[in-house]
Amino acid sequence: MLCSCLAETWRLRRLPSTLGSISPENHAVSSQKLSSMERSSATPHFLFVTTPMQGHINPARRLAARVMASMPGARVTFSTAVGGHRLMFPSLATPDEETVDDAGVLYAPYSDGFDEGFRPEVHGMATYKERARAVGRETLSAVVAGLAARGRPVTRMVYAFLVGWAPHVARVHGIPAALYWIQPAAVFAVYYHYFHGHEALIASCANDADPDAAIELPGLPPLRSSALPSIVCITSPEHPHYLLLDMMRDLFLVLDEYKPKVLVNTFDALEPSALRAVAQFELVAVGPVVPDEASPSSTDLFRRDDGKGCMEWLDTKPARSVVYVSFGSILSMSKRQEEETRRGLEATGRPYLWVARKGAGECATLNGGDDDGVRAQGVVMEWCDQVKVLSHPAVGCFVKHCGWNSTLESVTSGVPMVAVPQWTDQPTVAWLVEARMGVGVRARADGEGAVDRGELQRCVETVMGDGEAALGIRAQADLWRWRAEQAIVGGGTSESNLRAFASELCSDVNDARGEHVT
Repeated sequence: MLCSCLAETWRLRRLPSTLGSISPENHAVSSQKLSSMERSSATPHFLFVTTPMQGHINPARRLAARVMASMPGARVTFSTAVGGHRLMFPSLATPDEETVDDAGVLYAPYSDGFDEGFRPEVHGMATYKERARAVGRETLSAVVAGLAARGRPVTRMVYAFLVGWAPHVARVHGIPAALYWIQPAAVFAVYYHYFHGHEALIASCANDADPDAAIELPGLPPLRSSALPSIVCITSPEHPHYLLLDMMRDLFLVLDEYKPKVLVNTFDALEPSALRAVAQFELVAVGPVVPDEASPSSTDLFRRDDGKGCMEWLDTKPARSVVYVSFGSILSMSKRQEEETRRGLEATGRPYLWVARKGAGECATLNGGDDDGVRAQGVVMEWCDQVKVLSHPAVGCFVKHCGWNSTLESVTSGVPMVAVPQWTDQPTVAWLVEARMGVGVRARADGEGAVDRGELQRCVETVMGDGEAALGIRAQADLWRWRAEQAIVGGGTSESNLRAFASELCSDVNDARGEHVT
């Protein structure tokens, strides 16, 4: 067995809960709006706000760490819903207790009304949006007011896209806000055009059975239906993912009203046109926001162990020989897809490491044969440190769902990909992987939406084999790793953009104090 159970080693300082210290009754008195002079004379203080979803928490925490690194004198507070906060810090005395990490980031949760976690089968999908918005506004406002009452007024709010109500809280308190877009700029542009006059056209293309059906949108190259975000195909409120479409519509309505700056987890070399495809907004590339010396923060709400066994297993394998497989933390895999994936991996004859989250079950090592006598050569685990795995020289390919966070991690590690997109932005990410960067191939699903064993085997061999195609993909992976690195080094485009964004507040403070930046 490759997994071991070790206690989590957070070193934290605990503080009283903001939610407990400010009641709704006295909240109105505490939440008076800061004047521009009061805000500019305060120490720069960034408040990052996100939903309690791992794929939103991680890029927001990493960006928060980078802001703090670029402005050592600034304060940074991170706020997610109690349901996520308590999973991030399970050793706290109470689920809403504040804490400070080693970098000095304060964690102060708000409540979305689902402190034990949202469960659709219990709470019902129809209740989520309104309750989360109402309770979230009230409790986040209490967080902001509580910080001000302690002499730590927030001077800038940065919010992720599924807390579209956060700018309302910022406005009430007189705080400028910026949206942190954690998907590709191309997806932002598609959604913008969808919600601004092109809904019918985009939905028609997305639902077209012709695989060559394509659409041309302002500022973007022609996109086939298979490259469009999945939610733009939704035409009925009865669709199981309609809530996401509805929340995205609300977000863009709020964007139209507040016109915030939009920070995007991408880089100029990758999406130069998409970053400028929506003239109504200033999109600023600040990525790739992945763990590094400045932003090591990473949270896995499903973490089971320290991943040591995984790295020891990789140490026994030759360079670029291992297929790493992970399909994210949200959607579950069908039994058929699970079997086809296993059979396809076995058929490659290559060692593989497959991370498959299955609740509280134990890690399992596939070291026996099956009914066809096929000997397993892979390892299935519940958790690993993905960034460390992708950085290991033994890993030669990443079979993935094409979530944007993991894609950027793969790009910055120079690991070629086999894209198996499932929903939301993933089809567009797969297009960027295959058509834009040329760092991988997209597996084609059958009529049931599954990728069969033969297709998976073909894709892995295309990426890891010795043929011309594989050599070309590996060369592109090395090229885009270099381009990504250049964006975030000192003086790089994204590093400069983030420093300029953070320095806006610093300049205001120095001007107010009669100081000058040197």
